[in-house]
Amino acid sequence: MLSNGVPMFVAGDEFMNTQGGNVNPYDQDSETTWLDWSLTNDNADILRFFEMMIAFRKIHPSIGRNAGWREDVTWYGAMSKPDLSPTSHSLAFYLRGGTVADADLYVMINSYWQDIEFSVQEAGDWRRIVDTSLNSPLDFTTERDASSVTRATYRVAARSVVVLLTGQAIDSKGRP
Repeated sequence: MLSNGVPMFVAGDEFMNTQGGNVNPYDQDSETTWLDWSLTNDNADILRFFEMMIAFRKIHPSIGRNAGWREDVTWYGAMSKPDLSPTSHSLAFYLRGGTVADADLYVMINSYWQDIEFSVQEAGDWRRIVDTSLNSPLDFTTERDASSVTRATYRVAARSVVVLLTGQAIDSKGRP
């Protein structure tokens, strides 16, 4: 949901329905492809996260641009330049929203099995919107309720993503 391209997920992913690893279920009319709607109650926290992430993407045109991010994205590593080696476990990016009248985003991704300290390498009045390591409902907050990030570093927990936001989106009439 944070990539420039079209988000791709299978119906039911948003509440943890599974096809049991079947990658080609188009001709299945069985429990393999049936949606278990009771999972919406069992996994309400995951469904809530998906709903908020979809809404977040819709109100931030800087994410899903039809022309790509081009010069509006800067890639970083945990503490400096990005490590693009095959053994890298972290990546961050800064997405400028000003060219599409949007807020700026700073996204930190830790795929390592241990926590990593990231340096927030762009100046701004950053607020934490998403931290997937936190339990629901703290994992995703509204922009109004987002907590300020006052340090120049942020510890990103193992196998998690953090999204920071600065500024405000501006609508077509120039209003925040």
